[in-house]
Amino acid sequence: MTPGKATMLDTLREMLDREVPALLEEFRVPGLGIGLRIGDESLGLGYGVTHLEHPLPVDGDTVFQVGSISKTFVGIVVAQLEREGLLDIEAPVAPLLADLGTLDPRITTRHLITHGAGIDAQYMIGRAHELLADHADDSIQASIQHFADDAVMFEPGTDFSYSGPGFMVAAAVVERVTGRVWADVLRERVLEPAGMARTFTTADEVITYRVAAPHDIVDDRASLARDEGWQRHWQLPGWDVPGGGVLSTPNELMRYLDYAWRTEPGTGFFGLLANRGVPGLDIAYAWMREPRRGRFAFGHDGLTIGYSSRLLGYPEDRIGYALLTNSVKGGPLKDAVERRILDVLFGAETPSVDAGEPLEPYLDLVGRYDCGFYGQVDLRLREDGSAFELIALPAARQDGTFTIDPMSSPRLLPAGPGVLSSDPGSEFPEDLITYVRDSSGKPVALRIHERISERVA
Repeated sequence: MTPGKATMLDTLREMLDREVPALLEEFRVPGLGIGLRIGDESLGLGYGVTHLEHPLPVDGDTVFQVGSISKTFVGIVVAQLEREGLLDIEAPVAPLLADLGTLDPRITTRHLITHGAGIDAQYMIGRAHELLADHADDSIQASIQHFADDAVMFEPGTDFSYSGPGFMVAAAVVERVTGRVWADVLRERVLEPAGMARTFTTADEVITYRVAAPHDIVDDRASLARDEGWQRHWQLPGWDVPGGGVLSTPNELMRYLDYAWRTEPGTGFFGLLANRGVPGLDIAYAWMREPRRGRFAFGHDGLTIGYSSRLLGYPEDRIGYALLTNSVKGGPLKDAVERRILDVLFGAETPSVDAGEPLEPYLDLVGRYDCGFYGQVDLRLREDGSAFELIALPAARQDGTFTIDPMSSPRLLPAGPGVLSSDPGSEFPEDLITYVRDSSGKPVALRIHERISERVA
């Protein structure tokens, strides 16, 4: 007999109550907010504390920075404007934004919302403190003037490389088309219709609510993260709101999923627009489509300084969940909790099995790759010859700059055409690194965290 909706939510809650406290200790994350939705029923849960120095219990209404989940709102609004005949996503955006710089004339809105524009400009994060000194304008329109004249990484529409600045441009297009600033467009077109009264874009708006403070791990212990990020203090710059600056709660994100499922048939924002460089990993209107237990989910991960988040929904099953942590290193906790949720919802995961593929055809991948403001990485063959390993070479910090350490992995194996994986058979894209070869077959780049890192040695 299949359990009823309420019974399944009860089962999930019992499992989470039993297992999450120990996982918080294991991964040294202070707090976790969880939203669950099955059909018309939803549940918001909280574990751990909001703040190590002034602790309050996390609950379903605790506000977190949700990071790049914010990009899905841009996708919904773009789809709405397209359906209303106000925006042609196949038209070049340069004429609309000509006063902001010389954007590549081939870039379209479709390219922007699928990370296919070739815009890099990651220094917008690394140099934010410098660029925003002396109360400089942090509007979306102002941001584009910093990188509009930059050369693109590849011909727009021919490749995929994750680009936060690309979403600054997409939001600027929305502002020009609507004549409204992005925060107002977001509230009027999505937040209010979805009943999301506790979802915000500024620190001023959340000051009277329970807020999860940002944390990191220092000397193997969780600690509060004060002024450690690219943003000025806690709030992200205005230019980064479309790409990562939304503030929300587990309960609110479940309302968002319900709104998305109800309204998607009218605008088609789950319609696939591009591949992400790996078979089976695709992108719709900013919504990432990913496999889980033989199904496909739509959603997005998020990462800001002090927070790591995930929102996934299964439209055909009307099942969804949000995982919001108040630690920049909350990713492994998210994965562990999600696996347990998936076990309850869809059955146990099939254990991954190493393909046993010989490494010789891939030895030409060994080399050094540049990850921009993250630094560089060395892809090496392990001493025992059993696998590759990825060694992080963090960028040196300079005054007024910020860096994030690049990815490292002690074990990578071939896992299909163009793919290396730290866990062959894993359902999680963060376990994958893809490699790019030129027309002659020479390896020229890795795609790490879905961003192109060019080979330099």
